[in-house]
This record gives sequence, structure tokens and C-alpha cells, in this order.
Amino acid sequence: MVKAKIAVCVCSGGIDSTVAATIALHEGYELHLFHASYGQRAAKREKEAVAKIAAYLGAKELKFVEIPFFKELGGSSLTDITRSVPVGEEVNLDKEKETPSTWVPCRNLVLLATASAYAEVISAEAIFVGFNAEEARSYPDNSNEFVKRYNAVLEKAVAFFSLPPTVKAPLVDLLKHDIIKKGIEVKAPLHLTYSCYLGEEKHCGVCESCLHRRRGFKEAGVEDTTVYVNKPKGNPKS
Repeated sequence: MVKAKIAVCVCSGGIDSTVAATIALHEGYELHLFHASYGQRAAKREKEAVAKIAAYLGAKELKFVEIPFFKELGGSSLTDITRSVPVGEEVNLDKEKETPSTWVPCRNLVLLATASAYAEVISAEAIFVGFNAEEARSYPDNSNEFVKRYNAVLEKAVAFFSLPPTVKAPLVDLLKHDIIKKGIEVKAPLHLTYSCYLGEEKHCGVCESCLHRRRGFKEAGVEDTTVYVNKPKGNPKS
């Protein structure tokens, strides 16, 4: 009997990680979806979305973990409710190397370390992530360089009897509209995804993540069935 290839798919419930997980499925991996609640405003809605996505993709397992110390440390408007999440004209989708208040210090480093531990436990060969070129403009831990350096560290971070998994970022060179086109190509469940930073029942439509989502669908020429509460009011920076 041929042993199944196993992949841990780090999934936030958003478009990027969902497309990456769908690509893993197409590449023949047995999917084990991994979602972390780290004190983010949208934790509840993200978990709901990930559960639906896992069922749709036929995941072998869905692992939810809690990483509460991000909220205790502060430093981000995603985890600190006393700070405002930028919306509308406060958001700049294109300016490079300008990190917004929604940056969670070292988040992807910690999430990947935790996902790597899970991967070692289940003998996974790969860890799929939705890192991409659009978010790498503002978030350095989405870059191809970050993935390469993390994989180098991971080689020395597992037990001697284990083979280290490899972090795979199939979208790392793509912008949002390309990711959406790729999602359509691989039949990813884009309709089940949730992107909003605010965590309300419906997408706010004006936070950074919602604006990326709206523009991505528009530039991809794909119908956006997302229900947004607000419309951007002439956002010249986006």
C-alpha cells in the first residue's frame, strides 16, 4: 500500500491560504488544515470559514490551536481593540515597505513554528502557506526570502529520526488578482472564504483586507459575490 503524502495547510480562512490548500490537494497531498487563533478580532469568523473549507476540500483533519500571547503582547490593531484598524482612505494597498498597524510582530514565524511541530507529529512532508507578493509589500514575513530562510532553519529544528517538512508557498510571486484566477483554475472554494479584519458577520468592505479582496476580484474579471457592508469612498491610495 502506497503511503499518502501528507501536507499541513496553514489556513486563515481567507482567499490566499484556501487557494494554496486547494493546490496541495491537486498535487495529491492528504490535507491536514491548521488554523491558529491568536487574539485576532476575526477569530470566530475565521474558524467558521476554515471549518467549511476543510469539509469542502475533504481534509483528513482540522487542527485548531490557541496562541494567546500575541494579544497579551499587543503591538497590532488586529489584536488590540483599543487601537483602530485602518479603513478607507487610511489604507494604502500599493506602497512598498510601509508596515501598517495591522502588522502582528513575528506572527508568521510563530505560526509556522507551531505548524512545523504539528507537521513533525503527523510526519507531514510539506507545509502549505498562502504567502504572496501583494502582502509581501507590507508584511516581510510573506516573502520568498522568508520562506527560504525558514526552511533552512527547519532542517535543524526536528528530531534526528524525523525528516523536516518543507514549507511550500505556491503563490509567493502572485498578486491578488492572479491568486483569484488561480483559485478559479483549481476550483478553490472562494465563496467560502472570509477576509475581513474586523470580524463581523459580513465583510466591512473598507479595511485593508477587504480592499485587497474587492480589487483582486475586479482586476481578475471574476464576479465577486461577497456581501460588503460599506463601499469605499474614492480610495485614491488603493
